[in-house]
Amino acid sequence: MGYYKVICTVIVGVLLAIKLKSIGSVLWVYLSMALSIFVLFYIVNRLSFLVDFLNGILDDIGLESGYFEILMKIVGISYLCEFTSNLCKESGFVAVAGQVEIGGKLTMLVMSMPILLSIIRTITSVL
Repeated sequence: MGYYKVICTVIVGVLLAIKLKSIGSVLWVYLSMALSIFVLFYIVNRLSFLVDFLNGILDDIGLESGYFEILMKIVGISYLCEFTSNLCKESGFVAVAGQVEIGGKLTMLVMSMPILLSIIRTITSVL
């Protein structure tokens, strides 16, 4: 499915959600979540090709792919936290959205520690 079809589907869905919201139906929240999940699966499908391509390049070069995997996990956590936070905000749970954002940032910080330690080791070995 082309990206233009995805965009058109989202636009139609958003217009329908706006109409549902204006008439007082709570179904707009579920429609909003369904549209978001639809876009999420489209993006994940497209990114799997990119990850496979980059893994192939790393294998050809002979670099360690462990750091790349960590970076991809951090990007995934970032996207999922942003996704969840936006859904919470859209539903009116702003405090929960803030906590999701903080939790995501802390998780990304913890996951990036091996990379940070590797950088520190490299710097200290040069000095």
